[in-house]
Amino acid sequence: MKVIKIDPNNPAEDLIGQAARVLQKGGVIGYPTETVYGIGCDIHNAKAVNRIYDLKQRDHSKAMIIIAADILQIRELVEYIPEAAEILAENFWPGPLTMVFEAATHIQELPIRKTNTIAIRIPDCKICLSLLKTCGFPIVSTSANKSGQPDSTDADKVIDSFGSHLDLIIDGGPTPSSAPSTIVDVTQEPVRILRQGAISALEINTVLDLESM
Repeated sequence: MKVIKIDPNNPAEDLIGQAARVLQKGGVIGYPTETVYGIGCDIHNAKAVNRIYDLKQRDHSKAMIIIAADILQIRELVEYIPEAAEILAENFWPGPLTMVFEAATHIQELPIRKTNTIAIRIPDCKICLSLLKTCGFPIVSTSANKSGQPDSTDADKVIDSFGSHLDLIIDGGPTPSSAPSTIVDVTQEPVRILRQGAISALEINTVLDLESM
């Protein structure tokens, strides 16, 4: 297991490239986000995805969130983007907001999802965005801790949880927040908040109410 230190404000291309190559080869890495540290892999690599389930001791019946670099990557994964989702994206992306969409038909067999929906966000984290653009595909974004254990807010905690079981860990320093992303289901009208996290229900509802006036 290799640990590489990356400046969260100015990610070095060569270091990001090292992490991207691990992902492209089917590896599993630990990395920082603007909320907590995550572990991830190529969402299309079933072997790597199942490895994450096993590492986290997570029930395989539970879906996992993914992160994408931009709306273009997301459009390839979802059936459509509802108007409410467009409003929320304009106001909160990049950022700690996860939206649940109807999954596109051609990706409904992805191992990270268990129903006809898919949970996605665009992170407000330079390391994540650089990594996503360099590797060229969305990746799994699940907290870097074993199920039921506290979230990891720095690389040392990721090492304590998984040690040499990961192929690489990006040390981007402590995360600026320990609150998880807020999860909103945009497949229904009105939208439904499934988990309140870094973005409050009041903020979500205020933005949607203002746009509907």
